Amino acid sequence: MAGAYNWWSKRAPAADIAVAAEADGFIPVEMPSGIPRNMVLVLAPPNCPSEQAQRAEALIRELTDIGIPVKRGSSFSFDLENPSREQRAAVDRTVAVFKQGAPAVFINGMGMSNPSTSQVVAVYRSTRRG
Repeated sequence: MAGAYNWWSKRAPAADIAVAAEADGFIPVEMPSGIPRNMVLVLAPPNCPSEQAQRAEALIRELTDIGIPVKRGSSFSFDLENPSREQRAAVDRTVAVFKQGAPAVFINGMGMSNPSTSQVVAVYRSTRRG
């Protein structure tokens, strides 16, 4: 299963996000292709003055300042051959997080729309390996 996603104009929350949310607000997701372990992916519209994009930029600055590796992007893709039912469900959750709005943040198999810096740091530290 290969695919890419870059769709900022039509966002709608998915019902299963609330059900899957962990206590910290993050949910288990399929990590987009090309994102190494222990790297935070922050997705937001590029070159945009919107409030969402400004929150993304502030989050990226704060994470960088405390030494957490961050990659900024505006789209994502998956490279899955013969995905299992669990992988398809995780991809659906990833897309649902993205559709909720920017910044969409993905860390070590977890994702959340518009988290606080402290939420990102907590999940980064709790899921970090190596």
